[in-house]
Amino acid sequence: MEPGILTRYSKQVIGGILAVFAVIAAMGLYVKFRSPVGGVSPYEYINAWEEERIVVTTEQPVYDPRTETIQVTIRNDAESGLVIPGDYRLKEWVLETEIDGVWYSMRTLEKYIDWDFPAEDQTPNSRPSGIVKCGEEQRFLCHLEDAYELPLAAGTYRIVFPDMEKVREAYSGSFYLTAFAAEFEVK
Repeated sequence: MEPGILTRYSKQVIGGILAVFAVIAAMGLYVKFRSPVGGVSPYEYINAWEEERIVVTTEQPVYDPRTETIQVTIRNDAESGLVIPGDYRLKEWVLETEIDGVWYSMRTLEKYIDWDFPAEDQTPNSRPSGIVKCGEEQRFLCHLEDAYELPLAAGTYRIVFPDMEKVREAYSGSFYLTAFAAEFEVK
């Protein structure tokens, strides 16, 4: 009687299993110890509506490195038009950091990161739409703890909403698409 396949090739099987475990461990170590800073920002045109009366700000100018949530406010004091989330990535936002005058996207823990609204802006049967009408403002919550590795390093950051539309007039169909951002410091 011949030995079984596992007995005959036991060294190769065990070696293969160990090699797979070594590759998985190496990938895990790479992900854990790589820099949280990713590639150069793809957003060249920020707040490019040529409209100074639409202001995007964070609640505070300076945050602690362990801050879990940042509130961004869009204030629309333009004479006409709406600011609305674009159709493609309705609620997506990105955290970026500035290094030597160049903006870099931070690596995320999640694939898609959505903003939320403050609890006081929500009612039991509805919630804000994200649309900012003339003379109004909308607050957005960006939960850093859900998407990014904390604590953040000291430096200059910005939260970017990649696709926002400024519609000239309601139902006109004429709009501008741009990314907008609010900058803040981490100290």
